[in-house]
Amino acid sequence: MPINSPTAAPGSAEGAQASTGQGRVARRVVDFVVLLIPLLTFAVPVILVRAGLIGEGFLFLNIVSLVVCATVAAYAHMGWHVRPYDDDLLSARTLTGRRTVDLAQLTKVGRLEVPGQTRNDDRLILTDAHGVRLIAHKLRGGDETVDALVRRALMRRRQGAGVVVSDRAAERLDLRAEVARPHGRLRAGRKIREGLIGFLPLLSVFVLAPVSFGLALLAWFLAAAE
Repeated sequence: MPINSPTAAPGSAEGAQASTGQGRVARRVVDFVVLLIPLLTFAVPVILVRAGLIGEGFLFLNIVSLVVCATVAAYAHMGWHVRPYDDDLLSARTLTGRRTVDLAQLTKVGRLEVPGQTRNDDRLILTDAHGVRLIAHKLRGGDETVDALVRRALMRRRQGAGVVVSDRAAERLDLRAEVARPHGRLRAGRKIREGLIGFLPLLSVFVLAPVSFGLALLAWFLAAAE
C-alpha cells in the first residue's frame, strides 16, 4: 500500500511514515533466508569438497547452521523505536527496515522470553493479517510497554475473530480468562509451562545438537562417497 494512501499515518519529525502492510516483503525475505541457510550450508560445502575446491573442515558449518537460523529468525523481526500511530498501527525500526503491524487485524500474538543472568528479555511477537511480523516490548520515549495497546485491540475484536494467543502471551496480557471463553474472539495457542522457561536454552541444546551433528556427519559421508 502506498505511503500516501488514506490509511498511511503521519511520521515523526525524522520523516518516517507508517502504513498497513509495511515490512511484509522483508518478513517473507527473512523467512526464505532462514529456510535457505541450512540448505546452502549443507549442499554447497559437499559439492565444493567433492570438487576438491575446499577442505572437509567446512562441512562442520552444519553444526552452527541451525543456531544461525534461530538467531536470524528472532533478531530480524526485533523492533526498536516502537511507536503507535492512528488507526491502530504500531510501527518500529528493524534490521530489515521499518515494520508496521495493524493491531486491529492481528492474527497471532506470541511471547519471546530469553532468560538472562539478571532478568529475562521478554517481548511480544505480533503478526497481522497483512503478513507483517514484529517483536516488540517498550514504546519509544519511556518505559511504557505495548501491552495495553495490544490488549485493547484484542478486546475490540468481534466474536469469532479467532486470533491465536499463546498461553504465555495471554498470561502477560492478563487474557487467559478471555481465551478460555467460547465466543471465539481469541483462540489458545501453544502452551509452555512457566517453570520450563529458564531451561529453554538447555533444552534447545539437546534438540539442536543431535540434529546439527547429524547433518555434519551426513555431509561428511556424502562428500567422501565415491
